[in-house]
Amino acid sequence: MEGRITGASVGEVVLSANGLTKAFGGNVVLDNISFDLRQGEVVLLRGENGSGKTTLLNILTGNLEPDSGEIHLSINSAREVFIWPRRWWQDLNPFDHFTPERIAWEGVGRVWQDIRLFPTMTALDNVALASPKQSGENPIMALLRLGHVNKEGLNHNEEAGRWLNGLGLGDRLDSSCDKISLGQMKRVAIARAVQAGAKVLFLDEPISGLDGKGVVEVMRYLDTLVNTNNLTIVIVEHVFNIHRVLDLATTVWTLDGGHLKVESKDDVKRRPDTRMDSDLKDWLKEVAGPDGSVETHEFVHGARLTTVAPKGTEDAPIVLEACGLVVKRGYRTVLDGLSLSLRKGQLVLLEAPNGWGKSTLFDAIAGIYPIQSGRIFLNDQRIDNLPTDKRINRGLSYLRTQQPAFGSLSIAEHKKLSSNDKDVFDNLPDSDKKVDLLSGGQKQKIMIEMLPKSDVYLLDEPFIGLDKEAIERVIDSIQIRMMESKAILITIPMLG
Repeated sequence: MEGRITGASVGEVVLSANGLTKAFGGNVVLDNISFDLRQGEVVLLRGENGSGKTTLLNILTGNLEPDSGEIHLSINSAREVFIWPRRWWQDLNPFDHFTPERIAWEGVGRVWQDIRLFPTMTALDNVALASPKQSGENPIMALLRLGHVNKEGLNHNEEAGRWLNGLGLGDRLDSSCDKISLGQMKRVAIARAVQAGAKVLFLDEPISGLDGKGVVEVMRYLDTLVNTNNLTIVIVEHVFNIHRVLDLATTVWTLDGGHLKVESKDDVKRRPDTRMDSDLKDWLKEVAGPDGSVETHEFVHGARLTTVAPKGTEDAPIVLEACGLVVKRGYRTVLDGLSLSLRKGQLVLLEAPNGWGKSTLFDAIAGIYPIQSGRIFLNDQRIDNLPTDKRINRGLSYLRTQQPAFGSLSIAEHKKLSSNDKDVFDNLPDSDKKVDLLSGGQKQKIMIEMLPKSDVYLLDEPFIGLDKEAIERVIDSIQIRMMESKAILITIPMLG
């Protein structure tokens, strides 16, 4: 089904798009897209990396203008109409600009794929500051009615606390956002969007990177928002999390070749590429080979370690060893005497809940975050007293969670920075395209392709934001490195 997309919900239309078209350098990403979005509707928006999902969200939230088309908003008892292309004299009107703040004021909220919180502020403050129409924003009111402003601030904090409690973050209200996990940051971002008064909420991979408990809490919270607050939600989600969203979704939209179409929920559910748990087990067995072994055992604080040992690597030399690591984030001890080792030619998969300290462990091994005590050895040489660049020179390679590429550089310029063979970039878009214009999954591909050749690879949640084809490419790359006797340590959230 193509053409105008209309939801099955009986609610009023809150957002309409007519003929939205957007091209980058001659490449048409959105081609004459039209749809109606209704109150109380929950849409799962799916598509391959680079299909235009993030571009569509950017346009609908005022962060990007289409080349042509119309957007109609009817959210807060007011009707707004934006039409493109705009005439030059329209830009002279200071009250008629298509901007993110104006769209947000109309009740449209956005949670970004790359989390955009204030890192040194607490989770509570990050949410409370989003409260609309705060008297304290007016300097005169702040001076003349200080008592009223303070009381209003307490009310905003109380409301923010309720949102965060509903997302299972009641014990992290006073934690600064540079000291919480990626999954916890995503929940803070959702609470902030709701606090800002969003009636239509666009969520870009809200549960990617969350552990099983976090996924349940977020999905239950979104269900409450829809049924109690009658919110309209559009969710873009990672391919392996699609089955988790389908129970909540009322509609499935698929973006492919610049066109939008409706798909049946049952058809999407039946696809074999929408579950990660069974695929992961099969992949680990494949990596081990028919004569290799896959052993899983419980690790500290509810984590699991799975060691994949192809034939001949059972007694291989240890290339990375962490002994008794103690690491603190502020006043909180994240790693308390942790020890693990990695052998040549083997892969170790670390599954742990959000907030366990997976990224902290990798940052400590790489020298990005200091350790309080313990020792780290790479190829039998102590490295915990070395800076990060020296550790890299000794044979360590690290892909950080959501590690950003250089947004202002083109893909061609990233190729020049890479020490790898140039053909590893062949599956990416036109080489002159700026990385800022790529999807989150495409940026992740670039960072994976740019990993230098090393003895040990630390891959912190490497599959985030990737479609099935890209995941298979990453898996192939991992298997090649293992055949070259490289050691690989991977983290993923605890799935269940």
